[in-house]
Amino acid sequence: MSTSPLYEPPQPPDTTPIARPKNGLGVAALVIGVASLVAAVSFVLFPLAIVALVLGLIALIRGRAGGTMNLGQAAAGVICAVLALAVAGVFTVRVGTFVARNTSTFTTFDKCIARASNRSEAATCIANFANRMR
Repeated sequence: MSTSPLYEPPQPPDTTPIARPKNGLGVAALVIGVASLVAAVSFVLFPLAIVALVLGLIALIRGRAGGTMNLGQAAAGVICAVLALAVAGVFTVRVGTFVARNTSTFTTFDKCIARASNRSEAATCIANFANRMR
């Protein structure tokens, strides 16, 4: 069979890999930043904000160098992380101040509970503690 000059065999598809933008850090910063806002009142979970802040800053630095396309998500993650750190700081100071002002009440409650020999006495200790906290 002869080939006609008008027939050209199909060319293989271009197999050059497409460079995909690296968006993982920005997404991670946003997700962890929002989670840290929710967990800001927890003394255990507030370090999430530090993780979100670091990831967001790395994503922003890489994004400015042309490595990512989701600078908005990275910036939102940084903002959420900073807000969460601020809320956690304020909450920590407020709780610390509250405990410091009521140290004698906590001490009295502790001694009362230690001396209580039955549930009725313990309930009285709890009621007295609740009344002093108001």
